[in-house]
Amino acid sequence: MDLVTIAQLVTAVTNLFFVIVLAVGYYFTWRVSQQTLGEMREQRTAMGRPLVIVQEDYDDLPELDVAIRNVSEGAARDITFEFSAPLENSAGFVISDLPYFRDGLDFLPPHGELSCYWDDLNSLIPFLEARNLRGGITVIVRYKDLSGASYESRWRLNPFLYKDTRLVRRKSMGDLVRAVEKLQEK
Repeated sequence: MDLVTIAQLVTAVTNLFFVIVLAVGYYFTWRVSQQTLGEMREQRTAMGRPLVIVQEDYDDLPELDVAIRNVSEGAARDITFEFSAPLENSAGFVISDLPYFRDGLDFLPPHGELSCYWDDLNSLIPFLEARNLRGGITVIVRYKDLSGASYESRWRLNPFLYKDTRLVRRKSMGDLVRAVEKLQEK
């Protein structure tokens, strides 16, 4: 075999290899784009991925609420809750036994919220300390989007974060009404 024939064979094999690599690359690119389109179709149908959180609502400290919120654009369904310890107040009322915590929620719309009163922080802290819950209570939330994809997230309710907080009382509409009423009395 002469040098020209060897060069022609090497060129032919190299070209064949190049065509095979391109074909495989195009195939995988096509597969990924089809998968991406399918995911986009599912997301559009489901209105986006939901994100359901459980948190302590500290807006009215020293009073503390527990809030379930869907903080996304996607609706959530088949929502269940699992607590690391019973969520109760200092009077012994078990909040985690409320039907929507115990049995779950069928549906929570985008930006939907459900909240309930937990306790006064000054009563709750000693109560939780006595139950050795200084690390808080973990809540596992499981839910699905409208297309049936499942999600799970963990949240920690820890009122000890607000212990010894120097509270600033903000003026409310009620304060304004009382001030106007006092002016009328004069």
